[in-house]
Amino acid sequence: MNGSESAVPIEDFVQALQAQLDRAQRAMHVKAKNLNLPLTFALKDIAIDLRTHVDVVRNQVRVRPAGPGDHDTSVLHLTLTTVTRPMIEENAFGMDATEKRIDEVQDIPEEDRRKLEWAGLQTVRQLRQLHDEEGAASIGRMANLPVDRLRKALQKMSQPSVSQVEPADGEDPGQRLLRVRGENLIRQQVPKVQIAGEPVSILQANDRELLLAPTPNQFTGVLSIETGPEHVTQTAFDLRPAMNQAPENEKQP
Repeated sequence: MNGSESAVPIEDFVQALQAQLDRAQRAMHVKAKNLNLPLTFALKDIAIDLRTHVDVVRNQVRVRPAGPGDHDTSVLHLTLTTVTRPMIEENAFGMDATEKRIDEVQDIPEEDRRKLEWAGLQTVRQLRQLHDEEGAASIGRMANLPVDRLRKALQKMSQPSVSQVEPADGEDPGQRLLRVRGENLIRQQVPKVQIAGEPVSILQANDRELLLAPTPNQFTGVLSIETGPEHVTQTAFDLRPAMNQAPENEKQP
């Protein structure tokens, strides 16, 4: 294994060290609480001086521990201290598990995704919100990205998409609705929705789901959703057989 292959990203090194300290802390907890034994020591602050080679590979800082007799090494000084739950809650970024992360967008070059992450942007929703508030030029300066390239990235990430169209029951007996699931289904305002070229009433709308109240002849055709200029998706569907079937509680025995 050569030197570049043995190097690890610096964040992986820190997280691995943190995980080992967490295991030591859990062991002390078991010793004190479950075994009813006195604690002999506690971890508070740890300082480490690590002789290492520091490499930068595709905008990623990697560290490789120095071996005996290695020259031209750097000294990485790490000091770890305790962090309390309030400190974690105050500084942690809360994110819905279903939110799409920027590093999951395959159409954006890895280098651009990393620069957006360095700027503090973790999710597509964050990026779109900041773009709506500040504009592409402001984000470009903050993330050191060309504005034209950033606009193309935003265009790709903001495109609406439909993953599922299914029938849904309304509040009134016999009312038949359509539930549309997908991504980026709403932006700054309620989208324009059409089926077979005719507008459809929207009862509920959020980023991932639309609840529609179609007319009887709108359970088949091409569903068109427009969330803004140049942000349109079209999906063909046919739910006529499903809608012609009476619900179980309406069938005669």
